[in-house]
Amino acid sequence: MKNKIVYIFLFLFSAGLLSSCMDEADFFRVWDGLEVEFDASTLPQNGPLVNFVRASSTQTDTYNIQLNLVGAPQSAPITVNFEPTSESTAVAGVHFQLPSTSIVIPAGENVVNVPVTVLTGNIDPSETPNLVLRITSASNNVAVSANYSQVTVRIRVICPSELAGAYTALHQVLRVGDGSGGASQTVNNVNFENIVNLTRTSAGLYRVDDISFGLYEAVYELASPAGSILDNCNVITGLQSNADQFGDPFIISGVVNADGSLLLEWGNTWGDGGTVLLRRQ
Repeated sequence: MKNKIVYIFLFLFSAGLLSSCMDEADFFRVWDGLEVEFDASTLPQNGPLVNFVRASSTQTDTYNIQLNLVGAPQSAPITVNFEPTSESTAVAGVHFQLPSTSIVIPAGENVVNVPVTVLTGNIDPSETPNLVLRITSASNNVAVSANYSQVTVRIRVICPSELAGAYTALHQVLRVGDGSGGASQTVNNVNFENIVNLTRTSAGLYRVDDISFGLYEAVYELASPAGSILDNCNVITGLQSNADQFGDPFIISGVVNADGSLLLEWGNTWGDGGTVLLRRQ
């Protein structure tokens, strides 16, 4: 958001739209403030989605939340205080523990990490605990950021997942869209003889190099759209950000079968979609 504001400002300045209300000295004035913020507050949904793979009922993991001093490094250490808010659905002692509710930014430094102990073994994969932390104060007259003082860490626990690899794709049902959400043609047992590759990007999360599973290249002669899927204990969900090169969103859901194959339902608003079976090569 900060960069976006800067770009808009520069555009207006270069277009001469600000010339009547500010002079050259104002434009090149450097902000000399000093404040603290959570780095991840700038992310979509005000924070990260973090997956942990549970291997035992006693497992704990550590997640670090970056905290920034925005401004020049200081000659004296700064103590920053923070606390969970009432918006948190994560429960202390059940889903997480905070070793401390304050942290020191050393003299000469701008970045520290706030450690959170995640009680992974206590969390069922069906739970969706969110930890919301807010900076409450900072020492040495350092201000707390008005926009980035609060961060939401979405803690998710998943089962072990090993889906990376190359797959053949068989459409048990294939729909070719009519442009308005319906099907212009529906056919069964279609094999485009293409390979779909799943690449692990983080725990349980995979990049899929073709979320049309051969349709775009074979039927439309277009580049295959890529996207991502999440495996949570053999339940497959496509990310909301999945879309093709035209901005058409893709919805994907499915399961991992006992033999390791993936049975997926997919579709877009054009009307393309179907039921596809992915078998590992």
